[in-house]
Amino acid sequence: MNTDSIRVIGIDQSGIKQHSTNSEFIELPFILSCHPDETWVGICVSICGSTKPLVNRRMFVLNNTIIIVANIDDDLEKYKEAIEEVVEKTNKKFSQLLQKTRKEHAQANQEVKRNKVKLDEFKNKAAKLYK
Repeated sequence: MNTDSIRVIGIDQSGIKQHSTNSEFIELPFILSCHPDETWVGICVSICGSTKPLVNRRMFVLNNTIIIVANIDDDLEKYKEAIEEVVEKTNKKFSQLLQKTRKEHAQANQEVKRNKVKLDEFKNKAAKLYK
């Protein structure tokens, strides 16, 4: 998954439906450009929260959509802007996490290589004990 390219690409018209617990609300699914992994979703949820996000409405991630629970009279443009902001912030945090993980992985690999060199040197010394 290339998270740099995750963006909102539209609204799933077939997914717009009445909310299951309150008929005054509508579920409005914004389609993402790909199906994000669990880490990306976790970051997204930490940013938008499950209740009272930027637009004071419930928001959640499901498959490749971010669904906002909207009132039928709400301003859809406000939701579009809020969802795009959440995706942008999520991408940024996810990218930072990937960079940190790659750096830590590279450091761990270097440590493994240093330890192997030390082990080889130790084996050579041990082999010379009885020569």
